[in-house]
Amino acid sequence: MFVLESKVVIGDYEFKSIHNLEFTKSVDDLVDTAIIQLPTKFKIKQNNVLKFTEEAIKVGDAVAITVGYKNQYSATEFVGYVRKIMPTIPVEIHCEDAMYVLRRKTINKAWNEPTTLKEVLTEVIKDTDIQLANNIPDIPLDKFIIKNANCTQVLQNLKKNLRLTAFINDDNELYCGLQQFTNIGDEVDYDLNYNLVENNLEFKFNDERQIRVRYIYTDEEGNQKEAQFGDTTGELRTYRTAIVSDLETLEQMAQTEINRLKFDGFEGSVKTFLIPFATRGMKANIIDQDHTNREGAYFINKVKTTFGTGGARRTVTVGTKL
Repeated sequence: MFVLESKVVIGDYEFKSIHNLEFTKSVDDLVDTAIIQLPTKFKIKQNNVLKFTEEAIKVGDAVAITVGYKNQYSATEFVGYVRKIMPTIPVEIHCEDAMYVLRRKTINKAWNEPTTLKEVLTEVIKDTDIQLANNIPDIPLDKFIIKNANCTQVLQNLKKNLRLTAFINDDNELYCGLQQFTNIGDEVDYDLNYNLVENNLEFKFNDERQIRVRYIYTDEEGNQKEAQFGDTTGELRTYRTAIVSDLETLEQMAQTEINRLKFDGFEGSVKTFLIPFATRGMKANIIDQDHTNREGAYFINKVKTTFGTGGARRTVTVGTKL
């Protein structure tokens, strides 16, 4: 029998009486988030003093969430900071990962000569405990100016202009680059006829995904460079950038986006129990004994984990076929 257990540490306090937990990690979203529902009052174990939860916990307090099954599995799956406290019943504690730190750091800096993505990211994490991931791609940038912007705004700018993924991984490292390079090397198996709570996957063929991608660079004088890939009659997706003028890089970005969007395979999500463990960046092996021709490996884009009185579940969203 699997017995749920959890521990939430917020600031100086440890909670084991928890109504519900929900935390989400995604390579598509800049910030990992968590929502913790706690009783409105609690007693301190050491001296039996009664405290109101909303008064004891403060915005900015460090957070660590551990979940598992007793004697079967236990892991600290979310680490971050309190972003907001909702004085509801039960009390809701809204948290985010180390992006909380970057959101509070402001940058004013100008690269008036060509620079690189890595140089900009190094400035983003400067004077924080966050490290830079070792697989940042070598992407050239034209002059890059940051005027009184916080670091998350800088990262959103890079995501928008370069169509990159940006997030802080489970090793507290900032990654910003192409999504396919975020694969962490671990994998999980999902048998569509066996170990799922829900199957919300849909199989589509390549030719059902009619898509054309266009990248356009425009300089300050209105001159443009353009790169296109995909189906000539497909749905056109246009992306614009003002910081990448290198045509080869634009072509690589367009080809990468097409590869991400067009393939024979599944799209959607599966819902599982707490085990097998899964997180964003892992490889999901989809097993279908009724349709073995549809079996394959997929990149996990997003995992939403819930834990509470109704049990523990993971909703795993798959993306590109590997």
